[in-house]
Amino acid sequence: MITIDLTGMILKGRYCIVEQVGSGSEGRLYLARDIELGGYWAVKEIPISRKKEAKLLRLLEHPAIPRMVDFAEQGEACYLVMEYIRGKSLQALLEEGKHFSAKELLELGLHISQVLHYLHTRKPPVYYGDLKPANLMLDHTGKLYLVDFGSAVPGYSREQRICQGTKGFAAPEQFEGKMCEKSDVYALGKTIRALAGNRWYGVLLQAPGLLYFVKKCCRRSEKARYGDMEEAGRALLRIRQRLGKGRRTVMAAFVTALFLCTAGASYISVNRKPDFFQALEEVTGLYRQPEFLSGEKEEAAEICKEAEKELQKLLKEYTDQKEQRRLLLLLAVNGELQEKWERAAFYYEQLLLYDPEYREGYGEYGMFLWRTGQREASIRLREDYEKLEKEGLLENGSGKALSMWKEKIDEEINKEERLSGSHDAGSDAAGGADGDTSGR
Repeated sequence: MITIDLTGMILKGRYCIVEQVGSGSEGRLYLARDIELGGYWAVKEIPISRKKEAKLLRLLEHPAIPRMVDFAEQGEACYLVMEYIRGKSLQALLEEGKHFSAKELLELGLHISQVLHYLHTRKPPVYYGDLKPANLMLDHTGKLYLVDFGSAVPGYSREQRICQGTKGFAAPEQFEGKMCEKSDVYALGKTIRALAGNRWYGVLLQAPGLLYFVKKCCRRSEKARYGDMEEAGRALLRIRQRLGKGRRTVMAAFVTALFLCTAGASYISVNRKPDFFQALEEVTGLYRQPEFLSGEKEEAAEICKEAEKELQKLLKEYTDQKEQRRLLLLLAVNGELQEKWERAAFYYEQLLLYDPEYREGYGEYGMFLWRTGQREASIRLREDYEKLEKEGLLENGSGKALSMWKEKIDEEINKEERLSGSHDAGSDAAGGADGDTSGR
């Protein structure tokens, strides 16, 4: 499309173009003065072939979406007259050196999820398709807007279509010509990560659960992401509710330590290191010391602390999947030995978080929950496990812990069913006796 500078021109006898305020690969953005009403509007120039954006915007009414008030066609271009947002994009703020805190990221994430949920619940639904910091604007009052609907796609179906998006933010399925609500979920995670800046690991860890949220959003498999934007929004609300609570402080410190270990693993030099099992033997040998086996409780606690410290070092150095599994399981058991139940649960959860296909890991965590009296939680974990198994998202294999866990759950369910049946039978019998007496 050949673009012509419209400065000084009047569109539709009403909108006088004052100046160009932006540009893109397919057109320009102008500031225009309304001759009739005296206010200012933004005029966006797009190719006539993308007139669908105008049709979409006309149907949308949301506080975070710039309102479209008019439309004009001229030659090979069309012009969208929209609400003028006085402010800067989040990308511009990043480039100016803005550092978003975890709390700010949570608030932004919640606002974004709400407007995307609105789009996804239209009839037909609207999939945005190009979420990124450059398409999010803060006005001079701090209000957030979602702009540029050039990549948005309406429809119920998943048929092949040309989908635009930005590399690094667009979901994998978009490059196959497909888009759905989970594509925007993926981009939400990528956007929050981008807003966290270069030190995103440390920033996201300031809010326990936010790093997990981002990683789940950004799963390559659609099935492994949040089901829809409403579910993603609820997850962000839970994280915000937990933020700042004192009882989470210790847990957050362990999260930080673990992720700093795993994140730093890629930077380790290729110097020779001991065989994994040899290194592991040096740590587990601590548990065979007389001070641990028959010493005072305080001595055993000190040995457990030392073992945890050494295991975390190994977690940093040995990054093979099977090695990481073994180390996280040992760290969890070490927590149990100290009767630090939250700490043990943390390591079991991290095992499943970063290795969700590990079938035996569910058995280990399920048995831990059972041992510590958290039977309802163990049963809920079994339900999650069966759902993943049904969807074919678990690796092949089985193990002792998994078998024991399944047996315990089955026994508990059968026991409850028998008790429920006995109770119902007793109630029926009592009811029958009463009826017989009244009959007489």
